[in-house]
This record gives sequence, C-alpha cells and structure tokens, in this order.
Amino acid sequence: MGRPNKNSLPEYLRQRPDGSYYLDYYLTREDGTKQREREDIGAISRTLAKTIRDRRVAELAKNDFKLLPPKMTFRRAGEDFLAYSRGRKRSYKADVMLVAKLTAHFGDRPLEALNPAAMEVFLNVIREKGKKVIQRKGEKPQWKPFKPATLNRYIACAKTIVNRALANGQVDRNTLAGVKLFKENNARDRVLSREEYSRLLEECPGYLRLIVRLAYTLGMRRGEILGLRWDQVDLKKGVIRLAGEDTKTATAREVPLDQGFMDALTAFPRVLRCPYVFANQGQSIASVKTAFNSACARAGIENFRFHDLRHCAVTNLRKAGVATSTIMSISGHKTDAMLRRYDRVDTEDRKSALEQVRRFNETGSIEERKTA
Repeated sequence: MGRPNKNSLPEYLRQRPDGSYYLDYYLTREDGTKQREREDIGAISRTLAKTIRDRRVAELAKNDFKLLPPKMTFRRAGEDFLAYSRGRKRSYKADVMLVAKLTAHFGDRPLEALNPAAMEVFLNVIREKGKKVIQRKGEKPQWKPFKPATLNRYIACAKTIVNRALANGQVDRNTLAGVKLFKENNARDRVLSREEYSRLLEECPGYLRLIVRLAYTLGMRRGEILGLRWDQVDLKKGVIRLAGEDTKTATAREVPLDQGFMDALTAFPRVLRCPYVFANQGQSIASVKTAFNSACARAGIENFRFHDLRHCAVTNLRKAGVATSTIMSISGHKTDAMLRRYDRVDTEDRKSALEQVRRFNETGSIEERKTA
C-alpha cells in the first residue's frame, strides 16, 4: 500500500469535501504515454472505499498497467506545509499570508515543474507591486516596492514547501535549490535622543506611554509587551517572568523592574476577569502601530519604528556601563553578534573614546582614567 495522503487515506484514494470518495492516479501504458484517471466511488464508508481501491489496484496490475500517483502540485504542497506550520511554528500567521501569495501565482503547477527561472518571475511580479502605504487620511494610497528582506521571506517559504515535499517523498529533487537569497541591508541605526524620547512620551496616551517605556528602557519585544499577563508580573520582587513560550527565542528570562515601573504597574487600571495587562474588550491589544506612528508624527519624530525602541534600550544600557552578559539577560539576545546589531555607536561614543585615550596618555593608567 502506498503512502497516506492528506486525509490519511492510502495512495490513489481521495475524499471530496462532501464526503464522497474517488480514485486518482496516472496510468503508464506500453508506449510510455501517461494518462490521468479519476474514478468516482461514491459516498460510501471509508472501509468499503479502501476495499474498492485495493481491488482496482490489483486489477490494473494484472493487466500490466503501471500506476503512478498524481503529481504533487504547489497548492497541495502549500496546504501540507501550513498543516505542519500550524502545529510547530510561531510564524504560522505569517506563513499563511506568504503561502497565499505563492499559491495565487503558482496554483496547481506541479512541484517538479518549478525551477529558479519560475521563482524569479514570481519575485519580479511582487517586487514592483509591493505593499500599499497610507500616509494620511484624504491622500491617495502609495505603493512601496518590497525590500530584499521581504522577498527573502517568500523565497525561504517556497524552499521550505519544496523541501518538506521532498522529505515526504512527494518529489524526487529540490527544484528550487538554485534560488539565491537577496543581500539584505536592513540594519537600523536610529535611536532617540533624550529630548525626542520626552516629546514622544508626551504625545502617547496613557496605555501607550507605559508600553513605550517598557520597550525603551527594558528592550522588551512588542509581542512580549502586548501579550503580557498579570500573572507574569511580580510586583513584590520587582520582576517580569517570561516563559519560553512567551519569547521569540523560546528561552525563559526574567526582566527587572525598578520602583518607577512598579509604581506605574500598580496604578495601571485592570480589566475585570481579563488576564492581560494591555487589554481591549477582554483580549490583549493586537497592535499599536497606528497609535505609535501617530504619536511619533505629533512629536515630530521621523524614520522611527516601534522596534527601534529595542535598539534604544540596548544602546542606553551599554552607555550606562552595564555588562554585556547582563544586557543579554535583560533583552533576551542569545548571541553577541545579534546584540551588536542593536547596539548603536554614535558620535558621542566616539568623542568619549578620544577623551578616554587623552586621559590615558596623560596619566599612563587605565585605572586613573576610570576614576578621573
């Protein structure tokens, strides 16, 4: 018996949404030609459908017909991948959107017919279309071309779909092996000055002000903040405890709270019978993008995203002289290399370095420089 398919049925046996069964296979004839066959079985029991399937396979084999399973299409492979993603990946919602775009283009094209050229055609189509950007009410929406990082997510998703089909024996080779990723230049070096940060807080409504403070001071990720529950906040010991399932890196960590944060959280209004700190109609707030961008606009802050607050936190902790290992334990970075992406060395740092060298040259002692 062949490999089970999507509905855990044996090879060649399929089930329609209405519950009826049919056989789906290719026949290879003596002259080498292939022909797809679909035979309706009807709305019968699964046991009987399997029995009919076995008899039909035996009958065809006796007549020297070679049965081949239908070719795996991109649509079916995408569905199988999403079933896997839903149970195992934190990025399931993002995968759904990526697969939808890929399937709209490739549809029922057999996976074996995919190649790097076909992938490049797809990338060229979506690159120029990009995404819709609405800047202000009353203005016409603008279209912004996709950046290399976004295109790379489509490439990675398509490659994963093909690789999973390969691992499941549904194709015999990786048809996208030659597709290369684009070079990304997505490093951000935008951090807020103290004056900008003060202006931003003044323009934030109450709930958003605390959210921004948590991101700017502690480097917590947006998802960690918006999903924060009261049972994770220990006001007696002054910490926020994040379990592995609450973090991007699946690693538990403890985030410290100073007296200012403990006072703010103590005074923060709670929604009755709602576990979330930042709630809307009994659920956690899904997004603060619009409110945050509006606050930035009112404060006159340009080219700044919510995630840049995490850059600010890491940079300020380093400037304050906090040890790298401690910064990583607070922010949740797992490697020095990733931490360095968030630590921005600015003009002030470079001038300070020269001042330190001057003092060292004058005194000849590092210790004296530190206490000068």
